[in-house]
Amino acid sequence: MLRSEKDLSRTISGGIIAGLVAAAFLTLMMTVMSAARGTDIWFGMKGAAEPFLAERAMQPGFDFFAVWLGLMCHAAVSVAWAVPFALLAEQLSPLATIGAGAAWGLVVWIGMFYVVLPLFGLGSMRHDAPISRAILYHVFFGVAVALAYLGYQRSEHRVRRRVLAHA
Repeated sequence: MLRSEKDLSRTISGGIIAGLVAAAFLTLMMTVMSAARGTDIWFGMKGAAEPFLAERAMQPGFDFFAVWLGLMCHAAVSVAWAVPFALLAEQLSPLATIGAGAAWGLVVWIGMFYVVLPLFGLGSMRHDAPISRAILYHVFFGVAVALAYLGYQRSEHRVRRRVLAHA
């Protein structure tokens, strides 16, 4: 349980930072994987803009506005998933936080694929990638959120980590 307004502020700030870090990590990972498969590297950056730009976001190649909007939307969605994780993981140990991050990735995958995408009329995106890859990317996202959030957890956990490291 959060103990003060300062704790809540630190937790939410940590969730925001963790969401942005995880969004950047996932974008980089999707870009590298697309390049390795020989597919359009810009698709992963523009995809989140599809609800606003429709077909424009799905056209191959670089489109500055579509890439910018897609990255902003992806960052916003990542933060929207990371802040609740931070609130739930606030009192966990570092190891438990990382494990919870992997589990949170599964929650995010279920939420995105069965609630968010259909809500925005993007249910067809669920079929664009193999399900195993989609799950794996979301688990990586959850772990990235957890790792980025570790520095924002309550100070007892940070102190305990330092004490254990020196023991």
